[in-house]
Amino acid sequence: MSELDQLFEDDESAEGSDDYRIAPSDFSDIFVIPSDWTVSTLRHEMVDIVDLEPHFQRRSVWSETSKSRFIESLILGIPIPQILLAENSNQRNKFLVLDGKQRLSAINEFFTGKNSSGNEFKLKGLNDLKDLNGESWGSIKKGFPQIARAIDAAIIRTAIIRGWRRDDVLYEIFHRLNSGSVRLSPMELRMSLIRGPFVREAIKQTAGCPNLQEMLGLSQPDKRMKDVEVAIRHFAFQDFSIEYRGNLKDFLDAYCRQKNKRFSEGEAIAEVADLEDMISVGLEIFSKRQFSRKYVPDSKKFEGSFNRAIFDVLGGSLADGSIRAKAAADPDKFQDLYKRMFDNVNFVRSVETTTKSIAATKYRFGAWYDCLFSNFGKRPRLPLIK
Repeated sequence: MSELDQLFEDDESAEGSDDYRIAPSDFSDIFVIPSDWTVSTLRHEMVDIVDLEPHFQRRSVWSETSKSRFIESLILGIPIPQILLAENSNQRNKFLVLDGKQRLSAINEFFTGKNSSGNEFKLKGLNDLKDLNGESWGSIKKGFPQIARAIDAAIIRTAIIRGWRRDDVLYEIFHRLNSGSVRLSPMELRMSLIRGPFVREAIKQTAGCPNLQEMLGLSQPDKRMKDVEVAIRHFAFQDFSIEYRGNLKDFLDAYCRQKNKRFSEGEAIAEVADLEDMISVGLEIFSKRQFSRKYVPDSKKFEGSFNRAIFDVLGGSLADGSIRAKAAADPDKFQDLYKRMFDNVNFVRSVETTTKSIAATKYRFGAWYDCLFSNFGKRPRLPLIK
């Protein structure tokens, strides 16, 4: 488990394969076509056929050294893992990347001469071809023409999935794939399947959210966009126009589609700003390693991992301006009420097991909001949970 994954509790409230409803019949019309390409062909056609959106590349998982060593592997002729693409169901010969986005991004950045941060791409950290450290594609063409030809002639083994009819199929395939040792996030695929101004703006705005990052234990925007996932999930529960029916994937997809259709840049900026303000109050009440963590009455301590289900209800209550003001004015009382919730066995179950079920989701919101009403005289608005 990576250091980042340890910051998030391995709770059932995380989006996962149990949100995807598939059957053998969903795969009946799918076929896979092997389509090996040379790097030369791929790099000249990549912009036109493969969806590599810039706002995704800015959160590239690979380091500069990893990208450089991948290019080194192409030069040396070392076999690399297969790239898996899915043809866009609405556009022939347009492809979504299911596995291999980091490799394709590395190729794209190397040949365009710009890395994901906008700086010049130069090879670094090479162990076998040390003479190439500090070189760019432009300088290699001039000073190492044989190596340039070797890169262009390198074969990229590729497979293309055609005939899929439902998003769930791609989500399930995507969920089961690994890229190196990094588990892929459903939010990454959502970006490709539900492209639009809201999703792009959410990624852009959350990159500048220090309070969100502090709450999650991050020092910078998460490369796998767990911070984006947390933010969008919070917005969806506070939207009050999308019904939650026990399937997190459908819930978040429906919300993102709706926000893309009625997108307002000003509204998106305001929502993220309010999220930051809300988290700021939460961090003042609990501190960064207590806010949205489970409390253990026996040890009188908070657990160390961020819990999504708890943030649903704490964030939801503090999103109410009246509750936020009351909590800020009497933080000790607010924290004490929260701690007392963990004497309630049913509440504990609702944030520990079967957390995505309708019953558990409805109970944890209702129990916490009822507690606030009894003690602060205000009950936040409940999300639509059917």
